[in-house]
Amino acid sequence: MTATDTAVVPTEAGFELTPPPTATAMSVTKRNGGTEPVDLNKIVRAIQRCCEGLHAVDPMRVATRTISGLYNGATTQELDELSIRTAALLIGEEPEYGRLAARLLANFIAKEVSGQEIHAFSQSVGRGHEVGLINDRLLNFVQVNARKLNDAIDPGYDLNFDYFGLRTLYDRYLLRHPHTRKVIETPQQFFLRIASALSEDVPEALALYQRLGSLDYLPSSPTLFNAGTSHEQLSSCFLLDSPSDSLESIYARYGDI
Repeated sequence: MTATDTAVVPTEAGFELTPPPTATAMSVTKRNGGTEPVDLNKIVRAIQRCCEGLHAVDPMRVATRTISGLYNGATTQELDELSIRTAALLIGEEPEYGRLAARLLANFIAKEVSGQEIHAFSQSVGRGHEVGLINDRLLNFVQVNARKLNDAIDPGYDLNFDYFGLRTLYDRYLLRHPHTRKVIETPQQFFLRIASALSEDVPEALALYQRLGSLDYLPSSPTLFNAGTSHEQLSSCFLLDSPSDSLESIYARYGDI
């Protein structure tokens, strides 16, 4: 399974738009810098695919708002971002739009990663090591076990995210190229990186990855930020109840630490 795989199932062709004459003369700029004529139905279908199983959302409502943002030379990245923002703004009306926004964002992240020729977990780790983000121990572990680890990636786990959780992950936790500032790992590659960094062997890493990917367990922020990196500081704070107001009790609490 690769980074370009998506976590949603295509739906049957639905509503088809007839573009106005002005739309047929417009073009969009793709992520690779090339251009292509505007296809309004392609925008609609992309949003419809992400609505699979979401019965309370209206894909045309999101698609119409996205299309309204079209201008000649608009980038596909801008249109994707507009779709995400539109769905997110509707969460207050219907919570299921949060799931739609999360799916749109997951696809956006996958495109950003694959656009850098990163199509597998081992490539993500390799790129991170190239730019000084990943430590030697994790690189060696992944290189030796690349096939098993690459095959373990399950984009279906992305369906567990709500929008605000995935947005936080994208904005704060995923590793970014130090120069381009683009993320170099998908959410599932992020979880498998953490699992691999904390494990001694592949079975242990895969078992932990399943717990992380299903969101049954998440470690503390220092681990999420730093596992497998060149600055692998994983310690975090924890809270103790207040001791009684006496020297004996205070020093007893120090002893507990």
